[in-house]
Amino acid sequence: MRIHAGCAVLAVIAGALVRLPPLGWGVLLLATALVLVAELLNTALEAVVDLVSPEDHPLAKAAKDVAAAGVLVAAAGAVAAGMALIVWAAFPH
Repeated sequence: MRIHAGCAVLAVIAGALVRLPPLGWGVLLLATALVLVAELLNTALEAVVDLVSPEDHPLAKAAKDVAAAGVLVAAAGAVAAGMALIVWAAFPH
């Protein structure tokens, strides 16, 4: 979560440097929120899996791996959106 929060701060700084328009800020904030929500849901799912299956089990591992992959996909999408926004703002038509 700290890494995602740190990246969000860097994205906000980059957005301010390139003077994102209001629509760009909206997209950036939604992408950031998506990643943070995915991370929180992943943490909750891991806690529930640990509670109901304290021993190693293939299905418990699969649930944790899929939840972590969801965070990775959300983060990759947010990075792509952020990069597109910065390029769009830095090099206007």
